[in-house]
Amino acid sequence: MKKKFQWNFVVLARLLFFLLAALPARSAIFSTIVTNGPTTNRINLVFFAEGYTNGQFANFLNDATNAANFFLGAEPYTEYSNYFNVFAIFTNSAHAGSTHLVPGSVPGAYTNGYTYFNSSYDSVSDFLITMPPNSVDTNASHGQVKINSLLWTNYFSILPNTNNDLPALLVNDVVEGGSDGGSTDYGKTAISSIAGVSYILVHESGHTLGGLGDEYTTANPQFPNVEEPNTTTNTNYLQIKWNAWIPTNTPIPTPLYTTYQDTVGLFQGAHYHTTGWYRPFENCCMQSYGETFCPVCQETLVLAIYRKVRPMDYRSPITNNLTVTSAQMLVFNLNLLIPATHSLNVEWRTNSVTVNGATNATFSIWPSQLGSGNQKVEADVWDATSLVRTDASNVLKQTNVWSVNVTLPAMQINTVKWLTNGSFTFQVTGTAPDGVVIQMSTNLKQWTAVQTNFFSSGKFLYTNTGAAAYPKLFYRTETPP
Repeated sequence: MKKKFQWNFVVLARLLFFLLAALPARSAIFSTIVTNGPTTNRINLVFFAEGYTNGQFANFLNDATNAANFFLGAEPYTEYSNYFNVFAIFTNSAHAGSTHLVPGSVPGAYTNGYTYFNSSYDSVSDFLITMPPNSVDTNASHGQVKINSLLWTNYFSILPNTNNDLPALLVNDVVEGGSDGGSTDYGKTAISSIAGVSYILVHESGHTLGGLGDEYTTANPQFPNVEEPNTTTNTNYLQIKWNAWIPTNTPIPTPLYTTYQDTVGLFQGAHYHTTGWYRPFENCCMQSYGETFCPVCQETLVLAIYRKVRPMDYRSPITNNLTVTSAQMLVFNLNLLIPATHSLNVEWRTNSVTVNGATNATFSIWPSQLGSGNQKVEADVWDATSLVRTDASNVLKQTNVWSVNVTLPAMQINTVKWLTNGSFTFQVTGTAPDGVVIQMSTNLKQWTAVQTNFFSSGKFLYTNTGAAAYPKLFYRTETPP
């Protein structure tokens, strides 16, 4: 259903393009591709157009929609697709494609402003795509700063939480290439050409979202020797950061045998080193073209998602400080952000004591059950996903605590008198500005209201009826719901 909606959206976008074509060129056009909830509690994947001319708005939307489908079709993003929104920002370039610096590849010399974000392919490999600041153009305002300006200034009312944004530069070029953007001082943007986007975008998101490292064995002496969640120089089993995933009796280091090709271990070769650095899996998206993320990388990405998105989308009451002066039942409700194929766990507590059987998103309790004074109602929500084995920061769990100050009207039954024919009367005194309800029961379980009235001078006199037929009944008083 979602794919059908997205393709229909592209058709509408193309119609919109023909209407816009007659208008003067705009600096940017903002479009929504997928919306799953509030931007403040979603990861907002935002595609930026690079190397698209003024007449290629519809092409860009089509490419961005395809890229979104590829991205959300890769695990663990598929399982947590509800945790993402997808947007697109179109800016036109003076020339289609990016700039190629390899002699004989694509004609054209690098010039500031050649494309909107001044992107360029690497001068040696013609595969790496970067934008300023880079070795060719150190001026960040020509590249990454433009991304930041469009993302954080022009659309601040739509995307107010910059911590949740996942920018991606979609390069309109037929030569495969990409990078993680490279810049850290100004932010990071996943960069991918439309050629090979199904793998390149997912791989680069491993860098920008999860902080994963490349597992390449090609030597690069200038690459910083800093470990990432999926790379290490440690061969001590107890100190290997992903040891929770390594099966018993797996050799450390792990040989490249068929026996271990689908097993998490400690495989030599990673971080642009042939020896001395290790990776958790023989083949992974962070090493080999076309591969999926290994279990360790998937765990890292799930934890990264939960650092930006909380499992409680909404709670009711919205305030965490309640004052209760009525005996009416209290109802607490959670609107949960549910993964694709598994549910979240819920536990309710009152004053730190677990309520047996209370595992639904809605919890109800009478104020009298809480008691008078300052009380607490607590809700725990956590994701017990099998994709995560180590959650040191406990990011898979969210707790909400309501402080409830219970001040119920004080009432008591007194002055009981027997009358003739088995009837009796009693007096109810106290404070009940909303009135008083007299209830009776034969078993102390089911209660029936027999009369509702208001105090007069702080009291109310009740006389029973039908006493001859039902001489032995239980009575109590409450305020109206």
